[in-house]
Amino acid sequence: MTTSLFSRASLLAITVSLMACGGGSGGSSNNDQSPDSADNSTDNPSGGDQNTDNTDTQIVLSDTTWSAGNDRILGMGFNGDSESPELTIMKGAPVSGQDGDIFSIRSVTYPSTELSEIKSIDNQADRRDFQDMDIVSYNDESYVVACQDGSDTPGYTSAVSLHIYKTSDTSKVAEIDLVDGSVEARECSGIAAEFTQGTSDDMGAVVYYAGNAMTTSGSPQYSYSRIMKVELTIDTTANVDATDAVVLDDISTVVRASQTEDFMSGVTGFGDHVYYTYYDDSEETNNLMYANSGSSPATIRNVDWSANDPFVTGVAQQMLVKDMFVIPGQQATDFDSIYMVSDSAASGIVVAGYRRDMNLKQAMTLSSDTSVQNCSDVITGISDQGVGQKLWCHDATDSGNIIEVYSPVHPGN
Repeated sequence: MTTSLFSRASLLAITVSLMACGGGSGGSSNNDQSPDSADNSTDNPSGGDQNTDNTDTQIVLSDTTWSAGNDRILGMGFNGDSESPELTIMKGAPVSGQDGDIFSIRSVTYPSTELSEIKSIDNQADRRDFQDMDIVSYNDESYVVACQDGSDTPGYTSAVSLHIYKTSDTSKVAEIDLVDGSVEARECSGIAAEFTQGTSDDMGAVVYYAGNAMTTSGSPQYSYSRIMKVELTIDTTANVDATDAVVLDDISTVVRASQTEDFMSGVTGFGDHVYYTYYDDSEETNNLMYANSGSSPATIRNVDWSANDPFVTGVAQQMLVKDMFVIPGQQATDFDSIYMVSDSAASGIVVAGYRRDMNLKQAMTLSSDTSVQNCSDVITGISDQGVGQKLWCHDATDSGNIIEVYSPVHPGN
């Protein structure tokens, strides 16, 4: 994920302009894309979170091989349940004397607390870094979905690729290049993956991609940030490298940034619903967006916007979202709860809410729950039981540790 930040001045009038696309073809998205539509009348930014008195002993998962100042955590996924969760992470580190980095996928299942390596990837001369990973699971079988950057180097161009492994057999891999006609994903900022529906030998899966994509035909050729939807079918009874074990059914652009300088980073989703962050460079605003990818063109909504960085109080600058996680509302009339983390320099969890049936919004707010104040870089958790369940995040104060916390309530609730 990119780590660049830009200092920004406060603005008096803000608009957000996006172009929604389907299958790589441009088209106008429908309403409520501007910050003016984000009626935050349900917000209570001055209020405190409701679950700030959690006194349970905090469980810490450790990577005893972590090299502070050298290793970087890239992604994390979850499988299982509250009592016996399985957590899997991906980390990377440079290697002296070679161009490519080395990457390690590590996993732990409670009650164990030490993350053990299940796969090592030495890129050697390959400069295309892995940037994020997620976990999808079916019948207690977990799959790692890892996102590797493409390349814009003349003569050596390549698309972003998804690498898919079973955690029970990481020696076998399926690779899917993210190419939609003349549009190639090139720089991965984040992914979110899940199984959807099907049978054991015909399971549907969706991966949402956030990052830059290049048009490879016409003149001139442009690079824009996009949210792309990747639809797969996976035969969970077969080895992932077997013929037709992992099939790319469709890839399409959900939404494209309107300017080449705009930036989309974090992404999370479920079904046709996707949340992502969007920095509008011309307006110098940080935007939390919602899209319904099931409509054509995608329905786009602005959940909240701010000239200030929600992770850094009172500072007008681009926010850096390293990872996102969503807990869908338990009922159709409930708010979805969206959680975001930045890097260790701006730790904590920013929480927002969105009620899809009535287009009601709860503003991006840095949680005052003291148990989550050290969260950074990656976040995942239990999403099907409502707010207040277990979350896991990287501990910004002790590199290499994953801490167990509980999903905080938005102060507007």
